[in-house]
Amino acid sequence: MELWLVDAFTHLPLTGNPAGVVLLDGGAWTPEWMQRVSREVNASETVFVSLPEHPGADYRLRYFTPTAEVDLCGHATIGSIVALASLGRLPNRILQSGHCTVDTNVGRLVVRVDASGSRFAAEMQQLSPEQREVDQPSKLELLRALGLDEDDVHPDWPFAMCSTGLWDVFVPLRDRQRMAQLRPDFHRLATVNRRLGATSTHVYCSQAEEAENDFHCRDFSPAVGISEDPVTGTATGALMGLLALHGRIQESRTYRFEQGYEMGRPGQVEARAELFDGTWQIVVGGTAHVTITGTLHVPA
Repeated sequence: MELWLVDAFTHLPLTGNPAGVVLLDGGAWTPEWMQRVSREVNASETVFVSLPEHPGADYRLRYFTPTAEVDLCGHATIGSIVALASLGRLPNRILQSGHCTVDTNVGRLVVRVDASGSRFAAEMQQLSPEQREVDQPSKLELLRALGLDEDDVHPDWPFAMCSTGLWDVFVPLRDRQRMAQLRPDFHRLATVNRRLGATSTHVYCSQAEEAENDFHCRDFSPAVGISEDPVTGTATGALMGLLALHGRIQESRTYRFEQGYEMGRPGQVEARAELFDGTWQIVVGGTAHVTITGTLHVPA
């Protein structure tokens, strides 16, 4: 079956966040088999694309890190849909309508496909944001695991948990230079994240390296086997939701979040929040570059 490596949230090869994309045939592929393939691909996530199990959707997507299944992955979703479009594998009805629906472990999501520019782009709707407070002892543990002091935390931005599909912890810093110096204790960080039920610790600040961007971020996910993720779509959506809940963003404005610069894999995620009947709706998107196409020769 076909196997691709797609660099997401970038239009340049060898930047952004690489995702493995496996196009499943009609076989009965087990989660254990998918996990083994993901470990072999060794991207931060590999997405397995199949026909939907229930009517009304276009695809069924399942996501695996090298060590665990995760319920949702933004960069693998954007990467797989842009790759399908770029390689001529999306049906014309999807290209003409500009959207498709995907079934995931968190439910059915809408992915919009944009073919109007020089390259394909996509954006995905995420679940409405939910937030949780982080108690003071846990905050101190997180800071110690990150090698930070309380003075490094920006007091005007939210330090809390939020989910638009996956729970993440968000830590605001005063400046980008301090963020570049981070050398986390990954074992300690994984322990705290597991206790909190968080997939990652996402550190952010409002000082971006590039003038056209609004926020600079780093994402640490050792609890699911990823020390640092280059560019994280799902966490960006949750951060956008958290900022919306705290009144720190403008409704319907598109914000740009840069990430991966410290890893030499810079990428940008676009996100916006829209209010419908008192509920925030979060959308994240970007483009992607198909770097490798190949064939997977692995029996079940």
